[in-house]
Amino acid sequence: MKGRIIFLILALLSAFSLDGQTEIKVGQPLFPDVESWHEITIDPEQVALMRSLDQPKDQPYQFAIPVKVSLTPENSGFIVSAKDETVWVLPVSSKGALSLNLILTPFRLPRGAYVYIYDADRQIIRGAYTGESVAEGFTLPLLPVPGDRMVLECHMPGKSIPGGIIAVSQVGYDFAGFFGLADRKDIYYGRSDDCEVDLSCSTNAGYLKASRSVVRLLVSGSELCTGVLVNNTGSEYKAYVLTAYHCIDTPAAASNTIFVFNYISPWCDGPDITNMHSISGSLLRASNPDIDFALVELSKFPSLVYKPYFSGWDITATTPASTFTLHHPQGDVMKISTDDNPPMITSYPATGYVSNGFWRILKWEMGTTEPGSSGGPLFDQNGRLRGTLTGGAATCTNPANDYFARIATMYSITSIASTHLQPWLDPASTGATVTGGRDPYAYNLSRSDTLHNIPDGDPGTVNSYPSPQWGYSTGLNSDSIIRYAEYIPFAGTGEIAWVRLNIAASLYNSDADSVRVFIWSGGAQPGSVIVSRMLKLKETMNNYNLSVDFGRTVAVSGSFYAGYTVYYKNRLSSTPQPQFAVRHSAPYALSSKNTAWFNNGSSWKPFTQHPSFPMSTSLAIDVIMVENSILNTVEYPPESILPVTVFPNPFDSSISFSIPDSGAFSTSLKIFDNSGRVVYAGEYRNIFPGILTIELPRLVPGIYHYRMQNDSGIFSGSIIKTNTR
Repeated sequence: MKGRIIFLILALLSAFSLDGQTEIKVGQPLFPDVESWHEITIDPEQVALMRSLDQPKDQPYQFAIPVKVSLTPENSGFIVSAKDETVWVLPVSSKGALSLNLILTPFRLPRGAYVYIYDADRQIIRGAYTGESVAEGFTLPLLPVPGDRMVLECHMPGKSIPGGIIAVSQVGYDFAGFFGLADRKDIYYGRSDDCEVDLSCSTNAGYLKASRSVVRLLVSGSELCTGVLVNNTGSEYKAYVLTAYHCIDTPAAASNTIFVFNYISPWCDGPDITNMHSISGSLLRASNPDIDFALVELSKFPSLVYKPYFSGWDITATTPASTFTLHHPQGDVMKISTDDNPPMITSYPATGYVSNGFWRILKWEMGTTEPGSSGGPLFDQNGRLRGTLTGGAATCTNPANDYFARIATMYSITSIASTHLQPWLDPASTGATVTGGRDPYAYNLSRSDTLHNIPDGDPGTVNSYPSPQWGYSTGLNSDSIIRYAEYIPFAGTGEIAWVRLNIAASLYNSDADSVRVFIWSGGAQPGSVIVSRMLKLKETMNNYNLSVDFGRTVAVSGSFYAGYTVYYKNRLSSTPQPQFAVRHSAPYALSSKNTAWFNNGSSWKPFTQHPSFPMSTSLAIDVIMVENSILNTVEYPPESILPVTVFPNPFDSSISFSIPDSGAFSTSLKIFDNSGRVVYAGEYRNIFPGILTIELPRLVPGIYHYRMQNDSGIFSGSIIKTNTR
């Protein structure tokens, strides 16, 4: 693995592994034939009424009608015996629904039991869900599947299903379109208003980093809001999400909320996405209706592949010079709205809220907010959190007067721990008023490596079949080849985070057309499947780098294969049709250099035996590896609040720290080695603005990490000690 200098303080004396997955890859769906469906009846007039309502911004966006039920293996569905399992199959139908979702209560699965859900066409398959999918409590809300029919399968080891371990307590009837409006004829997802701007249209690094902290909330199976991951000053990682009280107001609502990460179009004004990173359930830690906030702790810590980022915050009295918000209007993919001017401190224009507890956005220069944006974060020009959306009057036609509850007011509005933020965001009682963001997997990613065989500088190419043949050498073609693999000569152990395909062409006939990305075990040819994930072809395009994860990192030891299978629902055997293809390298002179493989339907063959384009080549597939996904405990927030200059670095016997624009009465400095042991500590008075120089002639050469704290903030980074002359 490649190592590089990291700007973190690592306390490696303790380390722990956490995974944000609610889906655990065990077993597989049975897909039995369904002859009858359990019908959930909804009054069409109620549906028409809900669709006609102009929903207010200061309430969650309701997209589904919740129907309370009590469906158990004893009273609904049917039982199937399969091998060593007993499977409860529950087909649910509700005529006219755009999607359906379930809440499972109770959910007390024993070891070896698991649940899958899928739509009637088996295009969206979610699961498996096990007892490990819930951290506390016995309820599990599930993401919707499209259409008005869905199937639940509960697999139980043995010959029976014990009573009282699983039931469907609620079915959500989607009337608005969780996956987009039903009457849209193109591929673009977009329920929100026309002035909204896709985050994917931005190249601003600050916006993109902040977006990793923003989550879409599906509350109690029927409502949509926005929230934000927020940092704290403690030494332990806490997966706190801040949102509006009017989104999550009770412990039950917190436990029945699904948090969706990275719900972003794959490109500017692009399509919806089907594979969603999500965590089900949370614990309500603090809330207050007087300032409209709720702070919850997720049931699990987000996985490395989610790329989570915990936003820093500012509770000082300073007014931001400019602001931006990232949000999910009407549950749409993430949008960005910006205001180039300072907001005003004011009161919310409705009774029941604390006075002067809100930021008023006078007018958005770009975008607006809508129902579903509730709880969305307000960031200042430094990318620090300053508030969350309560409501307002801004629209696309008149983007003026939105109101965000101030985090400074939430912070100390009371002295009761469950009604203000201070004990949660500053558990170390540092008194910090400004805290930087936290990238929890920065250390892991700093030690990542990208594995590939295609030579650096080779842009890749693809071969087209000449007429009357059709297709591409690395896609569906007249040779009927649909599966390809690339040998990855990996040594040692590690974890696969992402697989990246360099796509040359991608067209599709139907929404069901897809590509499934695989990892196979190593050997003389691709072996057993380690893991796979399916993506719709409509989520890819020509000349596109497709990045795929498997919902978690995937541990491997030694060599393996990475590749894909192309699937077309209406596959034509002899007629040209839309194609998918991945680039490959220019042919090698030596056949021994070949690393590309294809499957002819019965066996794997090296590309040197391709029926139409035999060559020695490599597929343009990258595999991003990390040494591990262990979440290293960090003593303090790793990011500097203000710029600090460290020189010389590397250093010989002395090193200096300079903070030119910051006044500080008291400053503390600690230097750690890579084991987390403190090798230097000092306290100083009235040093900054100025230069602090310390002598370290006896320090053993190597990489060290410093943490400096004073009245102005927290500073951290890495330094290198060289050999003493």
